[in-house]
Amino acid sequence: MIKRRLYFGITILVVLVVLLVGCSGTQSQKPTVSSPSPLAPTPAPYVPSEGTPLDPATEEEPPATPLQIEVTIDGLAFNPAVLNVPVGAIVVWYNNDSVTHTITARDNSFDSGNLSPGEPGDTFRYTFEQSGTFEYYCKIHPSMVGKIIIE
Repeated sequence: MIKRRLYFGITILVVLVVLLVGCSGTQSQKPTVSSPSPLAPTPAPYVPSEGTPLDPATEEEPPATPLQIEVTIDGLAFNPAVLNVPVGAIVVWYNNDSVTHTITARDNSFDSGNLSPGEPGDTFRYTFEQSGTFEYYCKIHPSMVGKIIIE
């Protein structure tokens, strides 16, 4: 009778162990995800603790380098004599001639003063910040004329 009880007890123990191991193997290991309620507030976006994220709409572009156009003075002439340039362009005149010259606007909006001759000679630069046509000449040699058209 003791053998029978021992055998019965061991059998019950084995059955319980098998049931416990079997049940734990069939459980899903995935966590359940519930969908948010339509009335639940939307979670706030992640903001790092060090600083504030940049808003692409307000982020400024680096300034563009202005276009620079060159005019040489040689043989008592401006070369090229007529230029078409965009607003914001910089025009640089180089006196490569053998005599002194000026770059003077007919409307007096700019004047270089005397530019010494040489290779390289003096230079004068002017930024055109508004559209229009700007005629210029040399005060020393009035027959030397040029025109800048700003579009």
